[in-house]
Amino acid sequence: MSAHWAEGMRLLVALSGPAAGSFAALLADRLTRGEPVMLARSRCRSCGAPLRWFELVPVVSWLLQRGRCPRCGAPIPARLLQAELVGLGFGLGAAFLAPTPVTALLGALFLWCLLALALADLRFFRLPDPLTAALALLGLALMLAGDGTGWPLWQDRLVAALLGAFAGGGAFLALRLGYRRVAGREGMGLGDVKLMAGIGAGLGVAALPLVALLAAVSALGVAALRAWRRGRGLRRAGRVPFGAFLALAAAAVWLLALV
Repeated sequence: MSAHWAEGMRLLVALSGPAAGSFAALLADRLTRGEPVMLARSRCRSCGAPLRWFELVPVVSWLLQRGRCPRCGAPIPARLLQAELVGLGFGLGAAFLAPTPVTALLGALFLWCLLALALADLRFFRLPDPLTAALALLGLALMLAGDGTGWPLWQDRLVAALLGAFAGGGAFLALRLGYRRVAGREGMGLGDVKLMAGIGAGLGVAALPLVALLAAVSALGVAALRAWRRGRGLRRAGRVPFGAFLALAAAAVWLLALV
């Protein structure tokens, strides 16, 4: 790949971040609602009016419209702007930190898929199967792409991806079954198991303990803060979307490994 095309691919990844973040929010919303993703036009959830193209420009439209529908004045959720900004950050990180343009593209897609999963879990406490399946495929492709040196051999990278998937998914499946046996109720959904399989495929076995630790610490911190603000004990803090913390922790670990 020529230097011109390589730099162009990195620039494309960086500039696509806000649009990718917006699309991640759309996927998180529509897949969990069972709505068509590509065929239906974007509409205001309050008045149902279709949105025009200039009302869908990432970041800019939200700011110009001051976070409100231009027709009915209903608030546009701030999470949409936040998703676009996080998507931008993920795109920039992948574009400028990844060792090769191919890894930058695959890494950005991996990060944006993690973002969509985090948004779905935060809003609906669900991790849609199409997104966890896409994450596993992207993780496998990312692992196979390597760092551009050709070492280790692709066969070894394939084994590493499969071992990571089995280790991540297997460990969380064991946790799920163990908790249900001890507590007599579900404490973790199958979506978390599939999520960890995809994370393991992309990051490898060695990264999984750090991902789990970061997710657990951050989830505990958020739960404790929420309990304190509501004046309740930690046990009454409510449900925690742990999949979202796993997804964001995996994104952080992948990016930090490139620094």
